[in-house]
Amino acid sequence: MAILEGCIRIAIFITYIKVISRMEDIKRTFMYHGSEHKCINCLEHGLVLNVENVRKSSKEHKRCGTSFLLIVMVISILFFMVVRVDTIWLRIVSRIVLIPVIAGVSYEVLRLAGTSNSKIMDIVSRPGMWMQGLTTKEPDDSMIEVAIVAVEAVFDWKKYLEENFPEQYPAGYFEREDQTEKNAQEITA
Repeated sequence: MAILEGCIRIAIFITYIKVISRMEDIKRTFMYHGSEHKCINCLEHGLVLNVENVRKSSKEHKRCGTSFLLIVMVISILFFMVVRVDTIWLRIVSRIVLIPVIAGVSYEVLRLAGTSNSKIMDIVSRPGMWMQGLTTKEPDDSMIEVAIVAVEAVFDWKKYLEENFPEQYPAGYFEREDQTEKNAQEITA
């Protein structure tokens, strides 16, 4: 019964995503979603955050919220195959009590999928990546620019690149670049 319930939930979720993806506002939202993924992928591959580099990056990402939702559904199926109760009120209580446990296990699976290159985790990630085919679309350059500004507002990407890609961006690299650009502007002014 738990497998059937879970499969029905997943089918409803996928159908819902497919139906709403036909709406113009949602298409646009999915394009912004794609631009956000492209920004993160750009940085995680050691590229400077600019429109050209972001445009070349993938719109799919292993640690996506869409993947998380799908993982939650699958983990809940697995949990409720084991946790069986006979009365409706115990079923409701078990569903509520297990929410943090299912969410926690799902988060750890997603985190592991995002950091592991193993074949098993690639297989676990594949359904979520497939779902992102529905929830991310190729953005235009203005959407990429918005995503870049959003990333810059919450994240020091230059420091990230210097710390994680020191061979390409040694400590102080961007500070020197910014100073060189500032000097060039003063000369031309």
